[in-house]
Amino acid sequence: MAGAAFKAMFGKVSMLMDQHLNEDVARQLMEDSPLDTKTDLVIEGAEEGVISLLKKWPEMKSKLHVCFNQPLAPPIRQLAWKLFLANPKARKTYIDLLNGNPRSAISPLDLEISQKCEQLLISEPTCFELKGSVGAFYGMKAVLSYHHAIQHSSSRLRDTDYMLVVPFVYVQTPHISRREPAPGNVVALMVEEFLTFMDTRPGFMLDTGLEAHTEELRGFAQRVGSVLQQHYSDIAKAVSDAYLPAREKIVATESGSNVLLKEGLMELIRPVTRSMFVGYLKLDTLMYVWDNYIIGLDVPGFGSEWLAIIMATLLGLLQDKLKSSKSPAAMESVLRRECPLLTVPQFQYQVNRYHHRDLYNLLMSDQKAAIPVLDPTQAIHPPWRHWYNDLIPPYTKPHDRRRAREERELERERILQQKREADLLQKAKSDRERKEEEEHVKAMAAERGRLQQERQDLEQQLLAERQQRLDAERRAQEQIDMLRREIETLRQKPKSPAPSIYSVSSYISRVLIPPPPTPASGSHQLPTIPETPVHTPSRQPTPEDQTESTIMDFLERIRQSMDYIAHSDGLDKQTLDTESEGFIQQNVQDLKQAQVEVFGHKLRPGEFETMGTLQQQEASDKMMQLIQKWREERRARELAAK
Repeated sequence: MAGAAFKAMFGKVSMLMDQHLNEDVARQLMEDSPLDTKTDLVIEGAEEGVISLLKKWPEMKSKLHVCFNQPLAPPIRQLAWKLFLANPKARKTYIDLLNGNPRSAISPLDLEISQKCEQLLISEPTCFELKGSVGAFYGMKAVLSYHHAIQHSSSRLRDTDYMLVVPFVYVQTPHISRREPAPGNVVALMVEEFLTFMDTRPGFMLDTGLEAHTEELRGFAQRVGSVLQQHYSDIAKAVSDAYLPAREKIVATESGSNVLLKEGLMELIRPVTRSMFVGYLKLDTLMYVWDNYIIGLDVPGFGSEWLAIIMATLLGLLQDKLKSSKSPAAMESVLRRECPLLTVPQFQYQVNRYHHRDLYNLLMSDQKAAIPVLDPTQAIHPPWRHWYNDLIPPYTKPHDRRRAREERELERERILQQKREADLLQKAKSDRERKEEEEHVKAMAAERGRLQQERQDLEQQLLAERQQRLDAERRAQEQIDMLRREIETLRQKPKSPAPSIYSVSSYISRVLIPPPPTPASGSHQLPTIPETPVHTPSRQPTPEDQTESTIMDFLERIRQSMDYIAHSDGLDKQTLDTESEGFIQQNVQDLKQAQVEVFGHKLRPGEFETMGTLQQQEASDKMMQLIQKWREERRARELAAK
């Protein structure tokens, strides 16, 4: 029951994947007019799906075993190498060292390493894709310099180390600029992968001189020899003949022939094995060999078996050239000359012909468990029908395609024109706003200048009036002083006597007054003589009185002048009183509003006196600033209204 449900679910998922992938490819063919074929687009879509799944579930990296005997696509290759050669500890150590002490990550022989890296990239014909790349050079040098620095050895790096770092640099070329040094994260990834590879490589690749490593190389050569004898017997005999010492006799026994073949192969394949074909195969063929080696790192023994079969296949493909070689030097020359000419399909054909079943079973051996597991990669895949059943895009005639292309061009041009017009409108709006802002700033500056000029004029008028007042007071004081001096002068003169009632004239006047009439005189009516009224002369003002009167008159006139200056007269006085009353009321309102702005409420009687001196001064300054600001704003509004 579970198996049937799984098959139904798997079939549904496969059908939907087939449908949506091919629909997306058809859309690209219809809309984007790509240069790639339908097959290329389907493969690209499948690659994107594989990468997405591996990033989400890295533990599914073993599913890449289905790619056996195939070169991985560059995006999948980068991710596969990163997953199979992951070593977070090595990467963290390198990054911490760079952050803490970058100098310790550089080898004392860094200059020599740089020179050898540059020479290798320039002179090695199989690495021509990396020739002239600044990023590849710096990345290669940084990895090898750190590799030598952590060894804490004074000896130089082996030549094979320079060769083995090339594949890791080539894999990261999409992320490396040819004109700039490699980014730090890319170098850290290459360091991680290279160190992991160097730690996990088979012992027969090491050139240490230890007996254990020599024995591993001997066993590897024996495995290569057995494959040669089984599938390429002619090349096995040619190797035995070429490496047979001239002074020794041919061993007729089978075991003697095997020993001779093994010893000859050890000499022939040692440089190829230790560099793992770097420098012998061109880079695309080399990536095919390394890809299959990398995806088998999680299977014990697969790497050695794969390299042995590839080595035997390489010798088998060159058997016609090698059979004509009569010496070890000639055979090595053939390898150097002919190996770069080998292609991936040649290796794939030989592997499929003789070794695919055994190697694939070896890859899948660890995935078999005691309890059955429903693995989609091991299930029967339903065929994808949309590959050939989907609707073929309708055929369009050349003039229709041309018209459609012209319409697309017109639409694109219309959109671009709209964008340009929108940009122009936006620019014009920005310019207009900027000009308005500049004009506003200029107007404000002019207004501030005018107000400043008016203030200066008023201050000058005030100073002039104050100076006039001081001059008037000075002149008045001078006159007062002059009058005082005159008074003092008059005080020093003798006083004139005042007229007396006992003077001669007074006496005569009294004598001349007729006596009263008598009876005797009544008969004789004499004309009445009118009595002359007595005129008593007024008292003459003294000099002191005259001086005091003059001073009082002068002071009264000064008071009247000052009162006229301060309060004017008539209609002007009424206007001035009205304006003054308005200003007083406005000042009272401004003061109350300033109290609210500064204290948040109107001050109660006596509240201001309870504050400290410093607080009173700060509050007074703030209120005066607000009042002055409001006065200037009202003045600006009044001027604008005029």
